[in-house]
Amino acid sequence: MLNSINLDDKSYEDILTEAISQIPLYSEEWTNFNHSDPGITMLQNFSAFALLQQNTINQITDPVRRSLLRLIGFEAAPLRPARVFAACEGGEAIALPAQWKGRVGDLCFETEQPVSMEPWSVGAVYMKLPGEELRDITFLLGRRIPADTAVFGPHPEAGAALYVGLTGTPRPGATAAFWLQAAGDPNRNPFRAEAPVQFASLRWQAYTASGWKTVPAQDETAAFLQSGAVRLTFPAEPLAVCGELPHPAFAIRCVVDAASYDRAPRVQSFTGNLLELVQKETRAVCFTFPGGEEAVVRSAMASYGNEFLCCREEAGGPYYAYRLWTGGASSGRFYTKEEEGGAVRFRFDRERFGFGPAAGEDAILCSFWDDDATYRRSLGTVYGFEGQEIDVDLMENILPESFAMLAEIAGRDGSLTYRLVRPGGTDPDELCYRVLPAEGKVRILCPGLGACRLYLASCAVTAGREGNIRSQNTFEPLLPGSLPDGVRLWNPSAGRGGQAQETLEEVRLRFAAAMRRPTTAVTAQDYEEIVKAVPGLCIRQVKAVRDEAENSVSIAVQPFSEEPYPALSPVYEEQILRWLEHRRLVSVRLRLLQPQYVPVDVKATIFIRNTHSDAREEIEAVLNSSLDFTASGRGFGETLSYHRLVRALEQLPCVESVFELFLIPQAKGDMMYSGHDIKLGDHSLCRPGRFSLELSTRAVRH
Repeated sequence: MLNSINLDDKSYEDILTEAISQIPLYSEEWTNFNHSDPGITMLQNFSAFALLQQNTINQITDPVRRSLLRLIGFEAAPLRPARVFAACEGGEAIALPAQWKGRVGDLCFETEQPVSMEPWSVGAVYMKLPGEELRDITFLLGRRIPADTAVFGPHPEAGAALYVGLTGTPRPGATAAFWLQAAGDPNRNPFRAEAPVQFASLRWQAYTASGWKTVPAQDETAAFLQSGAVRLTFPAEPLAVCGELPHPAFAIRCVVDAASYDRAPRVQSFTGNLLELVQKETRAVCFTFPGGEEAVVRSAMASYGNEFLCCREEAGGPYYAYRLWTGGASSGRFYTKEEEGGAVRFRFDRERFGFGPAAGEDAILCSFWDDDATYRRSLGTVYGFEGQEIDVDLMENILPESFAMLAEIAGRDGSLTYRLVRPGGTDPDELCYRVLPAEGKVRILCPGLGACRLYLASCAVTAGREGNIRSQNTFEPLLPGSLPDGVRLWNPSAGRGGQAQETLEEVRLRFAAAMRRPTTAVTAQDYEEIVKAVPGLCIRQVKAVRDEAENSVSIAVQPFSEEPYPALSPVYEEQILRWLEHRRLVSVRLRLLQPQYVPVDVKATIFIRNTHSDAREEIEAVLNSSLDFTASGRGFGETLSYHRLVRALEQLPCVESVFELFLIPQAKGDMMYSGHDIKLGDHSLCRPGRFSLELSTRAVRH
């Protein structure tokens, strides 16, 4: 596909000439090749038809390209809405229906399910290290200016804990979301779900009258090393006031049971009792309910008053439209409606009106839409051919998973029935279609129901990656009065997860980049690139060496660390070997080596100028930077150049000349001399040793 064969490389004249030249091979009697000959006329027509065919066959359409990419595992990334956590300020409980909408600028965020929030929040945060008292770090709460703190100390160990005081008591058995904003580490590879790495074992607890009780926790933070949500399910026993805190309060805590961190986790902020909002704007929504006498809808979409209800009157049958009963008629397909406590209750009475929903799932269907969609609800007619495209008027960036249509089918007796049709179906007897999100269209793949009229049943649009907003925004309610007075919703965390529909060109470029990226290690360079990308680790540099005779690969890895000359921890060794296991050739043996730091002593006599009193400090600084391969970014197995070091010293303003210089490595094994230079081994790095410097001026020397 990247280098396609050109099948449209012949002109009409070439095709016709080739056809005429073949005539003597098939018939000796055909000797008239003039235009007046009927056979030549037929060949001319066939040549023209062949020209059209080769032109069509040569074209690789976008659907074909997408199918080819899909075959090799490169599906276009779908349009996805951003998600964001919101905190509530105002000191009172709130209850929000599904599809409650709040705006940040031109972006709409909404709830997916009905939610209720109790009036409590995080009031205080403390850290406790083993053998020490609680230390107040409440400044982490909702900071606008980042200031990170090592909440488990600079060297985390078992027994360290984070204590959180709450301003109220959560409902027993409830689940609450907390957001932890980590400082992050630019040198750390992103964590991946398929390759988890455990740097610590954390345990969340809540304080009750029985003491500290361990609670179930869903932690997205990789033990506080990345920003994420922590969802806690509180125990059935009510929380009690904890007297261990400097200011007694209801409390939870996170205790470190075991720690093998490569770098101490640092936290910028911690907030709690959050609700999750999705960056999308629902224009229409439908709900289905089992058959019965009533259906209760808890959605803000019902407040617009635009509704369409239909019911199945026999199991598995079509839907029939029902109308709101306003009095008068005593029989017919009617329902009654009443609003109570933010919910809308629809009632059906078969005995009274003669019609009602049958038993079974999805017997009742309720569809609602906003005022703007009122005049766009009718989508058009399916005419019965494949490939028909229908516009979803003035709606772009449609979320396919939110989309559904009602197909209106006219019976022979003039009655109208309805079917709920969602995208992605494959039954040839049903209406099958797919949504084109960016274009705001529907493409009919199989018109199995025949000619029918389509109506919008459910649809939501999103802004994709634009929804990844910054933190500290206020959500303005779209409908006045949908939040109590004095209550404010704001986001302590940034939006995340929003992405645009990936274009075909973007998929092609991703495919081309993946083809250049090693997935199976063959060469030494392959091993180095794969190890550098191990999820969750901080890898500074890697050196792989192949031994063809033993069919083995030796790999030395130096991690990033707060220590000057770090070694590989057991966590690193386990994660690297696990990552390589499915990416190596089966017959190759692997050896993971610790980085060898070779100290190099320096003995030198240097003439300095009289005017420089701090010459020793400047000379030692040059020696440290030149001999420390880690700080200078030099790799495994490089050569320490004697002449380059002398030149660097003599370029100092304080140095007149280097009289003599000796480089003396303390390790004799993994290195060799090359003249005055020192060639380190493949898995060794140079580091400064001891310095013995004799500094003098020439006047004193004479």
